[in-house]
Amino acid sequence: MLIGFVLLVSACGSDACDALPVTETIYPTLVMCQQMEARVHKVRPNVVLLCGEVHRDHPD
Repeated sequence: MLIGFVLLVSACGSDACDALPVTETIYPTLVMCQQMEARVHKVRPNVVLLCGEVHRDHPD
């Protein structure tokens, strides 16, 4: 089940590798995550950021 989005930073730039969370904050919508991404880019324009989905596993 999708519970929200987290802001991630790519340690490898635009190369394919694991991204790391910027904070522990989970944003309820993609738009809210993208707004935070835009705010961070104003301060750190060369950082590669992305919003990733956060899922909660459902116990079966």
